[in-house]
Amino acid sequence: MNSFGRTTTSLLGAAALVAGLALGTGTGTTASATGTSYFLDCSAGSAGSGTQSSPWNSLSGANAHVFGPGDTLSLKAGTTCTGTLQPQGSGAAGQPASITAYGTGAAPVVDGAGATAGVRLVDQSYWTVSDLHVKNDASDRGLRDGVLVESTTSAHKAGIVITGLEVSDTSGWGDKTGANAPWFSASAGIVVKVSGTGAGHFDGITVTDNHIHDTGGGGIKLAGDTSTKHTSVRIAGNTIDEAGGDGIVVHNSASPLVEHNTATDLGLGKYPFVAGNFAGMWPYNSSNPTFQYNSVGGSKPSTFDATAWDCDISVTGTCTYQYNYSYGNAGGFYLNCVSGCVSNPASAGPSTTDVVLRYNVAVDDCRLVLSSGAPGTHYIYNNTFYCPSRPVVDTIGNNKVMKNNIFVAPSGSFATGSGVVLDSNVYYGGIAAPAGDTHAVTTDPRLTGDSAAKGLRLRSGSPALGSGAVIADNGGLDFFGHAVPATGSPNRGAYQGDGADEALPITSLYNETGVTADDNATAGGHASATLSGRTFSGDALEAAGLTPGRQVTTAGVTFTWHPGRYGTPDNIHATGQTVAVSGTGSTLGIVGFATSNAPSAQGTLRFSDGSTQAFTLALTDWWNTSATNGNTLVKQVSHQNQHDVAYNDASTPAYNHTASLWLDKIALPAGKQLTSVTLPAGTGTSGTALHVFAMAVAP
Repeated sequence: MNSFGRTTTSLLGAAALVAGLALGTGTGTTASATGTSYFLDCSAGSAGSGTQSSPWNSLSGANAHVFGPGDTLSLKAGTTCTGTLQPQGSGAAGQPASITAYGTGAAPVVDGAGATAGVRLVDQSYWTVSDLHVKNDASDRGLRDGVLVESTTSAHKAGIVITGLEVSDTSGWGDKTGANAPWFSASAGIVVKVSGTGAGHFDGITVTDNHIHDTGGGGIKLAGDTSTKHTSVRIAGNTIDEAGGDGIVVHNSASPLVEHNTATDLGLGKYPFVAGNFAGMWPYNSSNPTFQYNSVGGSKPSTFDATAWDCDISVTGTCTYQYNYSYGNAGGFYLNCVSGCVSNPASAGPSTTDVVLRYNVAVDDCRLVLSSGAPGTHYIYNNTFYCPSRPVVDTIGNNKVMKNNIFVAPSGSFATGSGVVLDSNVYYGGIAAPAGDTHAVTTDPRLTGDSAAKGLRLRSGSPALGSGAVIADNGGLDFFGHAVPATGSPNRGAYQGDGADEALPITSLYNETGVTADDNATAGGHASATLSGRTFSGDALEAAGLTPGRQVTTAGVTFTWHPGRYGTPDNIHATGQTVAVSGTGSTLGIVGFATSNAPSAQGTLRFSDGSTQAFTLALTDWWNTSATNGNTLVKQVSHQNQHDVAYNDASTPAYNHTASLWLDKIALPAGKQLTSVTLPAGTGTSGTALHVFAMAVAP
């Protein structure tokens, strides 16, 4: 399909690539207090000695050398080296050995060509690897990585930094079932592994600002257990697209920090997930892990998991997820597997673990499931769950404190049992408030809309403003970085600011996923009482001429079609939002559709002179083949996407029914500059609704 709708390029990934264009500038192998510079140019015609004027021309030359503290190996930009880059030696604290790039052009490629790894370090310390493009493709799939760092001896290792890489096209193992299931846990784009319980741990693992895509098994994995845990683990700023399994897995670590990472369309890509289970970002056999400021969206179905977040086997202390954003994952929001999952009961014995889930935002990700129990309590507070096309499913039935959350969904259920406290939550859209929540709010929380930057704030008049229960040790910040009061009543949900009334760009108000890719249709669904899970097919719309990110002109109105990737929030389910629209012209064009033949409804236009004007928004139903209400057809396609089961529906069939996109034209007064459009009021989980993809002013 067209690459925009399923792009693997991101700003972060592009930055990583740019970093490789003009880096190392050393001129020879002259020794200094900071080490010696060596050079590798796999396009050179003859083997050299490793200087810039006479570089090595194969990996074997670099692999034969023993590097020391401060030494640098620079690969020439624009070249490809085939095989495994496996240098010898170690750096020292404050003087790491390093691998980087020199010259101008594309980042140098190391292509493992089906080896165990493209770049490999074994029983080494103080290495920094940066600014390469690593591949490891093969005709078959197996235990295979892009970058592999291993500990096999009892000595402790230290100082591993992997940064600014692109890792792609790695044919790692994708099946977590059967005789080779252990291969899955150690297959990914970047792997740091201890081999056996007697192997030494790492003091210092830093994996930052890498772009990983099309890697079998997953994105980043710390794999294997040993008798002592890794320390000073930080995984940050990585972009993971279409990795064939888990996004980030942290095994065997003490107080690891996982932050500012993005994982999208997990389980898909060139080497997709095959069978078993995977999840977005999660710890295993670790103590006091923290996951914050991350995003996971569009994960494909697995047997039970496919959640964004998961506190897994033998995690001890406190497992914290805070300030994260998730959307459209096939398995929903969170899995608890602390004492061993169903398929691996109590494999390491029960662990006394508290879990803190706070100030997260979840869109169409409202499943919180208990796969195992453990001593300890789940503290779930001040999260915003907005699920217009999926129900709330909560099966955590013991030792759970759930306060100050906002739940918006067509239906929902909450498990109760010993040690369960439900207090001061908002339940709206078709969810009955549990009897035990005596401070429940069941009216519209007046959410603004959705995007990772501005999403799901509270508008003025929201009953969630200043009405929450006081939470001790609340972390001090909300999802947006606002301070949270330590003693006064906070807001409910993930937003602690004042009522937000300003007009916002349309993309900041998207609150529904209306277009999905045919190979991952579980991420969306127009809100409906039947939870039918139907969306526009992005593939079909592209075939009809609607290319994401391109300008389209219909009936004299030019608009930008679908600026994001498929499976992400992309339209406004109208509930009274105010959209910033600037321009002077004769016509306001609104591109969208109705569901369940929603009737026309009144909104408000605002102008730069302070005046307002009522208008009527009338959109034709997306199932109709001919226009009503004076609309103009934008595009019509012959099939929709559909998922029949709310969570982990592996079938995602095409639904062979016409789907149509419409344009409504609103006359504007002459000479006035439009500044904003307030959409008609509505209910965010009703199947009878108006939906808006784009707006534009036409001459």
